[in-house]
Amino acid sequence: MASVDPKRVVAVIDGKQITAAEAADLLKAFPPEQRKQYESNLPNLVQQIYMREQLADAAKKLNLEQQAPWKDQIELSRANILAQAYLNHLTDTATKAPLPDPQQFYNSHPGDFDSVKLSGIFVSYNAPGTPASAAPGGGRTEAEGRDKVNDLEKKLKAGEDFVKLARAESDNQGSAAKGGELGTYTTGDPNIPADIKNAILKLQAGQFSEPVKIPNGFLIVKLDSRTQLPFEQARAGILQRLQTETSQAAVKQTLDKYKIEVQDPDFFNAASGPKIPTLKRPADSAAPSAAAPPAPGQPAAPHQP
Repeated sequence: MASVDPKRVVAVIDGKQITAAEAADLLKAFPPEQRKQYESNLPNLVQQIYMREQLADAAKKLNLEQQAPWKDQIELSRANILAQAYLNHLTDTATKAPLPDPQQFYNSHPGDFDSVKLSGIFVSYNAPGTPASAAPGGGRTEAEGRDKVNDLEKKLKAGEDFVKLARAESDNQGSAAKGGELGTYTTGDPNIPADIKNAILKLQAGQFSEPVKIPNGFLIVKLDSRTQLPFEQARAGILQRLQTETSQAAVKQTLDKYKIEVQDPDFFNAASGPKIPTLKRPADSAAPSAAAPPAPGQPAAPHQP
């Protein structure tokens, strides 16, 4: 509408008519993916942006931007934004650089390209200080959780059916309802915790692992099947992984230059204060697409260990 009929009045705020073109300009500050989050309430978003701009102009007229503490806070915000902009620049530059040969990467990482179908039995316990009602396991201690998972392991070794045991005993309701089925993963998926990956790599199809400790619980994982992905199927994931690793390395190299070396501990020996915000850029996602299942040990059920 802003391009077809830019002068069309679409709202009135504080007695001022807002045209389609003006409303579109207000929304430009938000990237398309952010604007999408507010699609159901765009009038409120336009109101908030307009109000912020008017209040900021009023502050400028009073010269508040040159007064303490606002001046220092504005400078700090500006420095943070520019620092993040530079990290983004490093990442963008790194992702445009030539990447290593994906075929060579595939050949040198043979254990990362197996497609594995997994099942699991979760046994949860309560972290100290957590209300018992918040835990699927009914408030077990860690020792009680370990005793239960060890007992389940004995039953499996004695020949009890994994699917039936998962349905009856697993604390993860989502996977328990499917007989413990967790989904299919690639062994090189960085979202799979290292301990679980190591357990999976030791298994043959049909075998189950010893109990693996996970946050607030234990997991017995069963390998239902394993097939190796051919290079052509793995190639897209390899390129994404190489791009992520390259950009993360570039950012890390820059941030590592600024690691502090304390020369006078007495100067810094103050009481603990609030957590200082970090400029560390979150790792670019190298996870599978949204359709892929969550990593083992991080199930997406409503009540997860």
